[in-house]
Amino acid sequence: MSLYEERLSADLESIRGELRAVTDDVSKALKLAIRAIRQEDRDLLYEVVLGDLEINRKIRKIDALCHAFVARHLPAAGHLRFISSTLRMTIGLERAGDYAVTISRVVLQLNTPLDKKIVGEIAQLAEASHNMLRDAMRAFLEGNVEMAHTTRRMGKRIAIAYDQLFQSLIEENPRRPRLELASLMTIFAKLDRFSDQSKNICEETIFAVTGEAKKSKVFRILFLDDQNDLLSHLAEGIAWKGFSKRGVFSSAGWTPSEELHPKLLPTADRFGLELRRARPSLVSGLDESPIEYHLVVTINSADSEKLHEVAYHTILQRWDVAVPDHDNDESLDTCVRELTSHVNDLMEKLCGTLDD
Repeated sequence: MSLYEERLSADLESIRGELRAVTDDVSKALKLAIRAIRQEDRDLLYEVVLGDLEINRKIRKIDALCHAFVARHLPAAGHLRFISSTLRMTIGLERAGDYAVTISRVVLQLNTPLDKKIVGEIAQLAEASHNMLRDAMRAFLEGNVEMAHTTRRMGKRIAIAYDQLFQSLIEENPRRPRLELASLMTIFAKLDRFSDQSKNICEETIFAVTGEAKKSKVFRILFLDDQNDLLSHLAEGIAWKGFSKRGVFSSAGWTPSEELHPKLLPTADRFGLELRRARPSLVSGLDESPIEYHLVVTINSADSEKLHEVAYHTILQRWDVAVPDHDNDESLDTCVRELTSHVNDLMEKLCGTLDD
C-alpha cells in the first residue's frame, strides 16, 4: 500500500470512528431519556438535554473531517459517495439527538408521572427505534447492503406501532389531561421520527455502496365521489395515462351505481383513457393503518363529511368541478380538461416536474 493509500485509509477510518462515537451518544441519549421516564428522574432528563451539546460538537467535527477529506483527496466514485452520504447522515443524527432532547423537555413539563402502562409502551417503541439506529449505522460502516435493506424494513413495523398508539390516545382522549395527551403524542411522534432517520441511513448505505439513489415515492391515490360511475373513473384514467410510474390510482363511491354511466367509455375513448375494465365499487380502507392511501381526492362529493375516518397519515383533497351535461359531449370534454388540470397540479405538488 502506498503512502497516499495509507493516508486515505486512515482518514476514512477517522471519519468512521467519529460516526461510531456520535451514534453511540445519540443512542445513549434516547436510552437515558427512557430510563429517566421509568425512574421519574428529573436530573437525568436534564442530563440528556445538556448532553446534546456534545453531540452537536461531534457532528461539526465530522463535517469538518469530511470537507478536509474532499480537499485533500479529491475523491471520486465510492469514496465520494461515502463522504456525501456521511454529510447527509450527520444531519439525521443531529435531529435524532434533538428528538431525545424534545422527549426529555416534554416530560419535564408534566406535573404528574406517567402511568406504568404508557411508560411501558414508550419504552417498547424506543427500544425498537434504538435497535434500528444501531443496525442501520452498522450496515453503513460495514458497507452491508443486505443488512441495510433488512433494517429499513423494520421501519414499517415501527410505523404500524406508532399509528396504533396514536389511535389509542385519540380514542381515550377524555380520560387524560390535555397537557399529558399532547405530551404523549409528541413523545410517540419523536420516536417514530427517530426510526425515520435510521431508515435514511439505510438508504445512504445503499447509495454509498452501489450508487443506487433512493427511488421516487409512488403515491397511492383514491378518487372518490358519490356513485363512482363517471367523474371519479375519469380522474383515475387521466392519472394512469399521465403518471403511471408515479402513482397507483383507484376510484370508488360512497353509494356506487349498479353500472357505469353510458357516457363514460365514449368520453374516455375520445381522450385515450383506458377504462374498459372500470366498474363501480364501494369505498373501503380509509382508516387503514398503515395507510391504504397516501391521498384521497373527493370530487363533488355530498358525503365528504364521512372523511373523518381517514387515516392519520392520509392527505385529503376536495375538488369541485363543473357538473357536466351528460347529454352534451362538449360539456363532458370540458369536464375532462378540468379534471386533467387538477390531476396535473396535484402530481406536480407530489412529485415535482418531470425534469426534477
